[in-house]
Amino acid sequence: MPPKHYSFKVKGVLISEKDNSEDDFSIFITAMDDNHAVMLVREHLRNHAPKGRSIIKGIERKGE
Repeated sequence: MPPKHYSFKVKGVLISEKDNSEDDFSIFITAMDDNHAVMLVREHLRNHAPKGRSIIKGIERKGE
């Protein structure tokens, strides 16, 4: 039986490496638990966001 997956809304701030500007972000992701969701979001940001740091400010489980 495959592990159960849940939907999470992850909110945070991206800090640009170039000029230290801050941008808020919010993303929905499907994961097994909140730690897995944060790991997936960080990986997504590393691959698709401008270079810099990310600070996770909130996570909430949506749906069930």
